[in-house]
Amino acid sequence: MELDIKMLWFIAGLAMILLEFVAPGVIIIFFGIGAWVVAMGMWIGMIDSVPAQCLTFAISSLLLLFTLRRYMTTWFVGGSSHGGASIEDEFIGKTVRIVHSIGGGQNTGKVEYKGAEWNARCEHELPLGCYATVIKREGLELIVKLKK
Repeated sequence: MELDIKMLWFIAGLAMILLEFVAPGVIIIFFGIGAWVVAMGMWIGMIDSVPAQCLTFAISSLLLLFTLRRYMTTWFVGGSSHGGASIEDEFIGKTVRIVHSIGGGQNTGKVEYKGAEWNARCEHELPLGCYATVIKREGLELIVKLKK
């Protein structure tokens, strides 16, 4: 069975949309939708040539990215449940449980917070099973100290 070019664009779009759930950032999904725009354009006969496919993909993906990203971010990332509070307030001062021991300094381990595992770093060693307090968040990594 030979795959049609339209089907390849569709599958590529589906793969990019699913990849958004693995590598969140609400960016890749728009390129997936752009691939679907190309597949639809080819299916209805508006797009034939490879340059037209590439141009349609680029324009539709970037147009969708720059116009819809701010609206779709809340679907994937969610809104804050604290009204106007900073997202940092969601983490700082909270208690977490060490699920993979943390060495001192730049060594990282894992902590559990609200049922999810997060990368964590601490100046001191923290053994498995102890509790720590979040003092800072740097991207997807939590900086913690031993809970007193």
